[in-house]
Amino acid sequence: MSMIRKAPMQRHEGGYYIRLLARDRPGSAAAIARRLAQQQISIESIVQRHTAPAQGAAQPGRSGQPVPVILITYATTEAAVRKAIAAVRRDRVIFGRPQVIRIEKN
Repeated sequence: MSMIRKAPMQRHEGGYYIRLLARDRPGSAAAIARRLAQQQISIESIVQRHTAPAQGAAQPGRSGQPVPVILITYATTEAAVRKAIAAVRRDRVIFGRPQVIRIEKN
C-alpha cells in the first residue's frame, strides 16, 4: 500500500483574497501591484475603500492614514504571495499584517 503525501501549502496553487491596510497616499497601490508583478501574480480585482473624511480632515489620497485595500488574485502559489507581501511590508506602504485567504474552487 502506498502512502499519499500532501503537498506543502506553499505550493498550493489557486486564487487568493488579500486584505491589507495601505497608506492613503499616491503610489501605494502601484507599489503593491509592482511587488505582486515581480512574483508573477496577476490581479483579478482590486478595491480601495475610503471612509468619509471628518470635518477639516485631509483629502483622500494625501493623509497617509490607513485605508482598506482588497485584492483578488488569479491562480498563483502561496509561496509567491508570501514573498510579495514580505516585499510590500519592507516598502512600508501598509500597516499591520495582511489577511490572506486561499480561494478554493471545485
